[in-house]
Amino acid sequence: MLHRILKDERCYRPKSFIEEHLLTYTPISSDFYTAKNIFFRAVKNQFQSAEHHEKFKHFHALHYTGKTLILPNAWDCISARMFAECGFPTIATTSAGVAWSLGYKDGEHLPAQLLIETTARICKSVTVPVSADIESGYFGEDLEGFALFIKQLIEIGVVGVNIEDVDEKTRNLVALDHQLAKIQVAKSVAKQMGTDLFVNARTDAMEKQEGDSAHKISVCKTRIKAFSKAGADGVFVPFIPDFETVETIQTATTLPLNIMMSPSFSIASLRQIKVARVSLGVKPILATMHTIKQLSEMLQQQEDWHNLYPNDPNYPTVNSWF
Repeated sequence: MLHRILKDERCYRPKSFIEEHLLTYTPISSDFYTAKNIFFRAVKNQFQSAEHHEKFKHFHALHYTGKTLILPNAWDCISARMFAECGFPTIATTSAGVAWSLGYKDGEHLPAQLLIETTARICKSVTVPVSADIESGYFGEDLEGFALFIKQLIEIGVVGVNIEDVDEKTRNLVALDHQLAKIQVAKSVAKQMGTDLFVNARTDAMEKQEGDSAHKISVCKTRIKAFSKAGADGVFVPFIPDFETVETIQTATTLPLNIMMSPSFSIASLRQIKVARVSLGVKPILATMHTIKQLSEMLQQQEDWHNLYPNDPNYPTVNSWF
């Protein structure tokens, strides 16, 4: 199946797109894809697997420095570039932030083709590795559609993905076997393209699993161990209620553990136990919205507008980034 998806170009006719670095591939011989109205973007020049693999290796290595990797979550080109200019060695996207910035709710309401296009723009705007939040992978039980989706993400430059184990329609945990299949498909697609993809396998068992805390933790451990055996590069457990649970879950895996930052524990405590990766999720865009709210209050209620005139960054600097 994957060989046909990756090698059979007869199903696609390239057409011009408004961005000179992109092409739209429109299905012309497959009723299956036409029915699902899937429009994917691909890099105009031939995909450079060696260049992509080098960036993947750099991203992978950042999880094994012995220091906690702080991974800021961007939602558009300007937020991504700002994080990169501030010295972050890599960035990730936030599904909620990307969706909101384009006028959609979070939860795979953003069309897959628009996610691809937006992520392509972000990848082009920075030189650091980019990991994409793809929620649950968009295609449910359709592994063939999911494989195509992963292929296009790699082609636009994405070196890592978060894959959730939640059904976006029911909001329940998906069957473990199916989640393992998605991990294996993502890794297989990258391998057949001559590169690799950092699969950060996420479980939402701490939030979605019924039962007491001990049972939730037990399900988390079972899932992250299975993710590791399926070939995941890292594991991601959000919604952890306290620091003690972080410590407990960290003992269940040898893979880099990704924790979502929470007011329930400090970054200092996570660094102390050498948590490999800390994500910020939707918090940066909410913090930015709070800043806009404060600015709005100043414009409406105050005569002193000094906050409207920052020196860093300024117009010439930001304009030179693009």
